[in-house]
Amino acid sequence: MSSGTLVTGKELAAHIGCRPSYIVQLKREGRVVPAEGGKGYLLEPSLALYRETRSPAHLAVAQRHAVARSGAQAGQDQSDDVDDVGDDPAAEPPAGGSQARRARALADKAEVDAKAAQRDLDISLGLLLDRRDVEAVLGQAAGALRAELERMADTLAPQLAATGDEARCRELVWNEVSHSLEELSRAFREVAQAGEVAA
Repeated sequence: MSSGTLVTGKELAAHIGCRPSYIVQLKREGRVVPAEGGKGYLLEPSLALYRETRSPAHLAVAQRHAVARSGAQAGQDQSDDVDDVGDDPAAEPPAGGSQARRARALADKAEVDAKAAQRDLDISLGLLLDRRDVEAVLGQAAGALRAELERMADTLAPQLAATGDEARCRELVWNEVSHSLEELSRAFREVAQAGEVAA
């Protein structure tokens, strides 16, 4: 192996700008040069090899994260042994990631609570109805409409057969349609009044 300054994993991580656990990953990938005997790393050859094998696709992200981390990295515990994933150490989340996740979870919970409170208010004001109640009302209305339409055929057939005047036929049909619409409106009014009494 070529000669160079012997450094520990923590020191090499400080030079690269990553966590020591990322150095372990780089070692497994053959992207750093370990010292003879397996204790430590050769600084200059490791930095050169690391730069040569760096993915250009991650360069912009690495620079952005390095700037964001620059202050936080100094006080961070360098003995973190959690393996990092990815080709670039700068792509790892900042130290406050758990706080950001917690804040996001609290914001999500607050949003759900606000929606539930709005729903409860709408229900209490009568602006929002239960789906089952609406289905029941629509089912009754559809049944009433069907019954009226079926009744219309039985009522109109004999009257239309006995009438030869087109104007009289139109009048008979219109009267039956008007009667059916009025019956349907009456059914809706009864359901609405029952709903207001229940509320």
